[in-house]
This record gives sequence, structure tokens and C-alpha cells, in this order.
Amino acid sequence: TGLIVVFLLMLLAIGIPYPDFFSFGSMKTILRQSALVGIIAFGMVYLVAMVEIDLSVGGIFAVAGSLPALLIKFYHVDPWIAVIAALAAGIVLGGVNGVLTSLLKVPLIIVSLGTLSAYFGLHLILSDGKAIYGLPKDHPFFRIFGSDFLELPASVWTAIVCAIVLYFVFGHTRFGATVRAIGSNPAAAEFIGVRTGLIRIYTTALVGFLAALSGVMTLAYFKAVDTSSGRSLGLQVIAAVVIGGTSLAGGSGTIVGAALGVLIITTIDSGLVFYGVNLNYSEFATGVVIIGAIALDRVLK
Repeated sequence: TGLIVVFLLMLLAIGIPYPDFFSFGSMKTILRQSALVGIIAFGMVYLVAMVEIDLSVGGIFAVAGSLPALLIKFYHVDPWIAVIAALAAGIVLGGVNGVLTSLLKVPLIIVSLGTLSAYFGLHLILSDGKAIYGLPKDHPFFRIFGSDFLELPASVWTAIVCAIVLYFVFGHTRFGATVRAIGSNPAAAEFIGVRTGLIRIYTTALVGFLAALSGVMTLAYFKAVDTSSGRSLGLQVIAAVVIGGTSLAGGSGTIVGAALGVLIITTIDSGLVFYGVNLNYSEFATGVVIIGAIALDRVLK
């Protein structure tokens, strides 16, 4: 309820002085941007509930854009096959994070700090450090997933489906219960026979898949890939999850809260534009919000 009130107050604070903010086009843009972050944030809820954080999602997102773009433009691979390859790559890259975490016996945040750089490097290698454009816009993949359905972008509908599925899995399946149990007390979970390392690999692979899904949805919309793609995405995802109420102490999480957190982050960015604030302050504002959310989380605990 508190998040909803904050979100509504933010909407009024921007929309009253700038009525154009409430235009359908503006709202649709906010929803589209929120959806692309939210798809990943919903998976990050699982990791944070396990007291883990994956910093490499922006790199996986970038690779999932540049890989299919490269295959489509220079190797004339059918876009559907290229997209499947990108999603598979996301699962593999995410799984690598989990495997390294289990083998090295270190927190995921440490491993993903290294793979973040490695994955962005792979993105630059694939794209040769240049933007990739000139893709077949008339292909069904780009026409379906890069357009609107019932007046809303395809990415929004994709995010809604992901939210519903992940909400159900997190709260009503054995896998979700296991994730929460590991976050609550990993030693106890291992004592009763839970294979915590394997569950961690499954979860990081899931997050990798969702990051790749967001990447290919972004490719479908823009029909091009930029070298700076996904640079600040990890911060936005983590901020949304923490603001949404998923405790850094683990053991619990909220998909609905993550959705509200994403909307708040995106609305902040949009508000900066309407108020004429330099876009360079956007990342600064996100960082401040993260610190505030972490401080509040600690106070409440």
C-alpha cells in the first residue's frame, strides 16, 4: 500500500505541472521501459530471496541483443533461430554464474562482478564495437514482438505473462519454497537434503534467460543494437527489487512489489525529463534511490 501511495504521489507531482505526462503516448513509453526492466527484476526477486545478487544481467541483456543481430545481418540466419540462440545463450551465461559460485564457494555478487565485465566484453566482440542496424523489419518476429497489441507494446504483455508465471512459481511450488528456505537458513536447508548449489544454478540460469528475453524484446522494438546497451540495467533491476520490498536478508520476496519498484524507477527517469533535468543525473538518482531503499530495509529489520 505504501508503494502504491508513493507511486501515485510521484505521478501527481509530475503530471500536475506537466499535463502531457498523462498523455497515452507518455504512459505507453513508461510501461514499455518498465516492462523491459521488470522482466529481469521478477527473476532477480528469486536471487535476492536467496541472499544473492547478480550484477551481470546487463551484460547478458547486451549479448542477447548483439548475438541475434549479428547472426541475422551478417550470417543471414532466420530471426526466429537467432532469437532461440540468444535465449539459449542467456541460460548458459546465467548458469555459468551459478556454477562458478558453487565451485569457488564465493557469493554470486563477487562472481557476477567479474562476469559482468566479461559479458560486456563479449557483447563488444560480437558487435565489433559498433552499432548493428539494417535488420529485416518486415520479418514476422520484428512485426509481432516489436509492435503493439491492444494498444500496448508486446514487451508489456510479455512482462505480464512473466510476472504471473513467476508469482505462481515463487509462492505456490516446491521450487519457490526451496528458494525461500535457502534464503531463510541455508545451513538448515542443506541439513534436510536441499541441494543448494543446484538450486542456485537453476535460479541464475532462470535470471539469465529473463535477461536474454528482455534483450531480444528490446531488439525487436528498436531493430538495432547499440554498443552501450544494458550498461545501467543492473542497477535499475536491483533498485526495483529492493524498493519493491524484497528483503536483502533473504527468505521472502514479492513479484508485485518488484513491478511497483520498476514503475517508480521508470517514473523517476521520466520525471527528470519533464522537469528538464540533465539526463546525466538519471543514474545518480537511481543510485540515491537504491541507498535509500537499503537504508529503509535495514531500519525495518
